[in-house]
Amino acid sequence: MKRFLFFLPLLLVSLMISCLGMKGEFGWAILDEDQLDFLEKRMTNISEFTLTRDKLAFPNDKTLAYIYKFSRLPNPEAETYVSLSRFQLGFNEIEVSRKRPDLSTSTIRGSFRDLPTGKYLLKVSYNEDVIDSVEFRIVSPAGTMDEDEDAPSGSDDIEKYSKTRNGKD
Repeated sequence: MKRFLFFLPLLLVSLMISCLGMKGEFGWAILDEDQLDFLEKRMTNISEFTLTRDKLAFPNDKTLAYIYKFSRLPNPEAETYVSLSRFQLGFNEIEVSRKRPDLSTSTIRGSFRDLPTGKYLLKVSYNEDVIDSVEFRIVSPAGTMDEDEDAPSGSDDIEKYSKTRNGKD
């Protein structure tokens, strides 16, 4: 019985460590596929990604490629999904895909094209649990803002409608 009590804390610590969630890092790359022919599009393999999750904004006229690097080797039997949601009175899921991790690099990859301007949420789930997520924006390439729920209007509506006809307050 004393042996069991001796190994119990060790067993609990190892169980807690193994149950700690799988985490990772997001990486991003932008690809201009308009300049590529069909064969080049199929053969293109992006090898350089920028690892970040802060202030992400990407143009809507380019292909957005992402990579997710797991902090440790994922189980090849585990179900791994990627979910893309767009903000419209809350985040609404628009795409879900199952991904098979590349075991040599502990990564999953994907890309999005022709996303409308707006705010998005990308989530990664592993073994039925969401393990990571990141928000990003898709913007017009010329710096002009399309109609977006978060975009500030050119003038304040309250100020605009509270003025009298002669322009005095």
